Amino acid sequence: MGQKIKRENSFDTLLDQSLNKQGHGRPAARRAGKAASRIWPRRHLRLTLSLIILLVVGLGASVFAWQNGIWFPAAGPNGLRAVLIDGLSVSYPDPSFTNNVTKTLSSVGYSVDYIGPDKFTVDTFANLPSQGYSLVIIRAHTANSAIITSEPYASSKYVFEQLAGRVSPATIGTPVEYFAVTAQFISSESHGRFQNSIIVLMGCGDPGDRATFGAAFVDKGAGYLIGFDNSVSAQFTDSETSTLVSALAHGNTVQESVGLASGSDPVYHGQFGFVVASSVLQQRTVNLLSQLSLFVTLGFLLLFGPLSVFLVPKLLARR
Repeated sequence: MGQKIKRENSFDTLLDQSLNKQGHGRPAARRAGKAASRIWPRRHLRLTLSLIILLVVGLGASVFAWQNGIWFPAAGPNGLRAVLIDGLSVSYPDPSFTNNVTKTLSSVGYSVDYIGPDKFTVDTFANLPSQGYSLVIIRAHTANSAIITSEPYASSKYVFEQLAGRVSPATIGTPVEYFAVTAQFISSESHGRFQNSIIVLMGCGDPGDRATFGAAFVDKGAGYLIGFDNSVSAQFTDSETSTLVSALAHGNTVQESVGLASGSDPVYHGQFGFVVASSVLQQRTVNLLSQLSLFVTLGFLLLFGPLSVFLVPKLLARR
């Protein structure tokens, strides 16, 4: 009898071992195996979703930063080079202003180039960032958020840029139309980069135009943009710009120089102000973080919103 019981126990042991090898073990073992099989894919799913979200957010941030100049460090000026672009001489020539600015800058070591109306074209802006100027003075008309060149308008030129709204025809009070370039042209179509340069816009403007052009020139590496917040006369802009250039040449900061040239046009009330690159980039960083948070929230809702429709009823049913 004892031998029979032993044989039965041995048989049961062998049977259990065989069933366990085939995956037909005891209920507890089967439940543990199923639980482990469920946990492993879930861990993989969470890890995969996390990596996808990080990848998408990282790529979005990289593209935004690249397009908006956040990754481009400001470089120092490559020597003392300045340029005076004088499109206003078409209608308001002022040789004394030109001589005064050139003499002031030359006296402190600047090499000064002069671009008169006959050479002031759309290509002037296209190539401007690559010329290595640390100070750029643009004596030109501005209208409708665009800087007017001295290049006569022709519908057959710059066709793509015209269709994209980056250049357009404009007048300066005469029947002749000229090409005008927008801020978008400067940020998108110009070549090279400024080296933390100071840009002075002498034309009429408003605070919105100053901010728009400031952002465009910052996109191309400029450190500051100085411009008017309203209309100004030719005589007033020449006088204030002479004061501004003299202050800059004698070592004053941009803020101090603008303060010294802070007079208001007696007729149109235009006044100098400035945009600094650091404030533009800081605002863009804030906008980037805001957009990323919105993007992550929307992505979370898109990924987990549909899943919750199926999972919530199941979780409630288990209770």
